[in-house]
Amino acid sequence: MGGEARPERASPPDTAGRGVGADDQRGAPLVVSWGSVALGEIDDRSDEELIGGPEPSTSPPASPELPPLRVRGSLAARIVALVVLVVLGTGAAALIIRAQVRGLGANFDLLTGVYIPFQTKLLRAQNQSQRIGSFVSSYGNPEAQLGRGDLLNLEDALELRAHLVTEVRAPLEQALLHPQRLGGLEQLDDVRALAQLVEGLGELVALDEEFDVTEVLADAPRQADINRRFAELEVRANEAVRAQRDTVAEAGRAAEQRALVITIAAAAFSLIATLIVILTLRPLRRLAVSVRRIGRGEWRERIEVGPKPERDDEVARLAREVNLMAATLEERERRLLRGEQLAAIGRLAAQITHEIRNPLSSVALNAELLEDELDSLGAVAGVDEARTLLGRISGEVDRLTQITEAYLGLARRPAPQMAKVDLRRELTDLLDFTAHEHERNRVSVVRELPDQPVWVEADAGQLRQALLNLLRNAQEAVLELAGDPLDPLEMGSDRAGDLGDLLDDVDESGGPMEPRAAVGATAVGTITVTLVCKDGMALVFVADDGPGIPAAAVDGNGNGNGNNGGVERIFEAFVTSKAHGTGLGLPMVRQIAADHGGAVVLLQTGPEGTRFEFRLPACAPPVPSVSSETDSAASADGR
Repeated sequence: MGGEARPERASPPDTAGRGVGADDQRGAPLVVSWGSVALGEIDDRSDEELIGGPEPSTSPPASPELPPLRVRGSLAARIVALVVLVVLGTGAAALIIRAQVRGLGANFDLLTGVYIPFQTKLLRAQNQSQRIGSFVSSYGNPEAQLGRGDLLNLEDALELRAHLVTEVRAPLEQALLHPQRLGGLEQLDDVRALAQLVEGLGELVALDEEFDVTEVLADAPRQADINRRFAELEVRANEAVRAQRDTVAEAGRAAEQRALVITIAAAAFSLIATLIVILTLRPLRRLAVSVRRIGRGEWRERIEVGPKPERDDEVARLAREVNLMAATLEERERRLLRGEQLAAIGRLAAQITHEIRNPLSSVALNAELLEDELDSLGAVAGVDEARTLLGRISGEVDRLTQITEAYLGLARRPAPQMAKVDLRRELTDLLDFTAHEHERNRVSVVRELPDQPVWVEADAGQLRQALLNLLRNAQEAVLELAGDPLDPLEMGSDRAGDLGDLLDDVDESGGPMEPRAAVGATAVGTITVTLVCKDGMALVFVADDGPGIPAAAVDGNGNGNGNNGGVERIFEAFVTSKAHGTGLGLPMVRQIAADHGGAVVLLQTGPEGTRFEFRLPACAPPVPSVSSETDSAASADGR
C-alpha cells in the first residue's frame, strides 16, 4: 500500500483560483481574497460595493405624451351639456305652462269680458223692449186713449231701447276687433253668430225711430216680432255662456293635468340629471379612495378607468397618471427592498467566508494530512475504511465550499469585461459542452440557431454563466416532470456553486461518479434553444416541456407573462420553488442581463412548460485589423 499511487484530490479552491497546499501553515487563519479585496474586510465596505453596484433601473416607462383632450368627451363638456339640457327642459316647461295660462286666460276673458257683459246688456235691452211691447199692446186706439205725455214717454223709451241695443253690440264688436286676445278668430264663431243676430235686431229697432210714435203704437205685431228676436237672442246668449263656462272648466282641468305631467316630467328629468351627475362624479370618488390607499403605502392599488377603457376624459387621464405613479412607487420600493436584500447577502457572504470557509479550508488541509499519514502506515487493518471516510469528508467540504461560492458570486460579482462576442458560437459551444450531461439524463435538446453569426457586446464568461443557468433550470424542470430529479450539487446548478462552473460528478468515496444508465432511448423531456435577431436585439429563447413554475413563485396571479409590466418574484433573491434551491440563480441572470443592457423575461409557464427570453443589444461584427489581413494574405501566398 505504501508504494501505491494515491489519487490526487483538489483542495477547496479559494475565490482567486488558488488551492490550499500541504505547505500552508497548520492552524493559521486563512484569508480568502476576492479580486483585490480580502473577504475578511468586506464588512467595512458600503452596501453598494457589497452587492456589486447599484441595481439596474427597471422603472416603468414614462407616460407617453397624450393627444389633446377632446372637448366632446371631456368631463366639462358633459357637465355643460347636462346644464344645457336642464335649461332647455326648464324653458320648454315654462313655454308650455305659459301657453296653457294664455289659453286659459283667453277663455276666461271671453267669458267674463264678452259673454257676461253681453248677457247683462241684452237683459236690460230686452226688458226695455218688453215694456214697450206691453205698452203698445195695451191700447187698441192710441189717439183716443193716450195723451201727449204718454207719446213723449214712448218716444223716449224707443230711443233708450235703440241705445241699449247699440250697447249690446259693443262687447261683440270689441271682441271681433281684437281676436288675438281671445285665442284667435277660430274661438269667436259664436261671437260672430251673436253679432249677426244683434245686427238684425238693431236694424228693426232703428226703424222704429224713423216712424212716428203713433205708427209704432199702431203696429203691435212689429213689436211682438222684436220681442221674439230678443227671446231668441237670449237663448243663444245663454247657450254661448254655458258653452264658454264648460270650455273654461275643461281648460282648467286640462291645465291641471298638463301641470301634473310637467311636474312629473321635471321630477324624472331632475332624477336623471342627478344620476348622471353621480355617475359622472363617481370616478372622482373612486379616485380619491384609491389615492388615499396609495398614500397609506398600498402601492399595488390600481384605479379602474371605468366600464369603457377607451374613454379619454380628465378623470380617465388622471387615473392613468395616478396608476403610473403608483407603479413607479411600487417599483422604487421593490428596488429599495431588493437593494437591502442584496446588501444583506453581501454581509452574509462576508460572515460565511469568515466563519465557515476558513474552518472548512483547515478541515480540508487536515484531511489531506491524515491521508498522507494513512499512506505511510501501509497495509494496516482499517486503513481502507478510514480512507473512504476521509473521502466522504473531503466531498462534503467541497460541497459546502461551493455553496459559499454561490453567495459570493452574487454578492461580489466583478464588472463585465465587454468585447464583441458571437452569441451563436457561444451557444453552440455551450450546448456541445453540456451535450454529454443531457444525453446521460435522456434530455433532448433542439437547437434553432441561425446560419450567420449574431454579434453582441458582452463578457463571454458572464454570458456563458447566465445561459448555463437557464439551461440547467430547464433540465431540472424536465427531470422533475419525469420523476427523476437530479441532485442539484451533482448537476452543478446555481444551488450548488458558481453558475459559470461545471462540477465534476463525485460519488461518496470522492471518486468520479459513474454516468447514469440510460433506460431505453426515449427522451424524458425536451429543451428548445432558439436564437433570433430582431429589431436590433439578440433574443435567446430557452423553453422546456416541464411542469411549469408554481404560482406561489410568480408575482401576482401566477401568470408568467413578460408583458404585464411587473417583475416576477422568481427574479427576486431567495425566491425558489426547488427543495434544495437558494433562489440566487435567476437574480444573477437578471443582473448579468441588466449589466449588458438587456433583460431576462419569463414569457410563459404552466403545465405545458416554461419559456424564458434572454435579450441583449446586437452590435456590428468586429472589423478585422490590417495586420490580420496582411498575415492572412501572406499565408495564402505561401501556400
